Amino acid sequence: MELKAENTFTVTEELSREGTVCLMKDDYFPTVKKLLIAAGVAWALLVGATVWRGSWLMAIAPTVVVIFLAVWLLVMNPRSRAKRNWKALRARLNGDLKRTTRFYEDRLEVESAGSQLIVNYEDIRRVLESEHLLILINDKKMGVMAALDGFTLGDKETVLELVKEWQ
Repeated sequence: MELKAENTFTVTEELSREGTVCLMKDDYFPTVKKLLIAAGVAWALLVGATVWRGSWLMAIAPTVVVIFLAVWLLVMNPRSRAKRNWKALRARLNGDLKRTTRFYEDRLEVESAGSQLIVNYEDIRRVLESEHLLILINDKKMGVMAALDGFTLGDKETVLELVKEWQ
């Protein structure tokens, strides 16, 4: 098999956080948006009924609950998840955070911390891109990160063409 592209980089906390946020934008945030819309409708109905009955003070409690829910879902939980993912990644890799991904004609191979992962392009379901990362997600919802500035052979376009060819 001919090597088409190669990507080598060191996973940092910032890149790990960026990858987590990118994955959350694709999966988590759309669900949270629907939940917050439902909570907003319920809040409006409850506050409307409470105010209509003449009890302005009783409208404070549901308002505080909805604001707390929004802050927790949109700020606190994503930060917490990013920190947990970073700690888990560091532990799993035993401090060896260097990652090399080789892109061949029909598959990619990831070497990290002495282990190897092989992913066939036909198993890739989504490709996400953030400011510094390209993330390939397979059918088992496992993401393979490649740093956009980490290509020592080929480039992002080469990888996207390889993935597209097998879709």
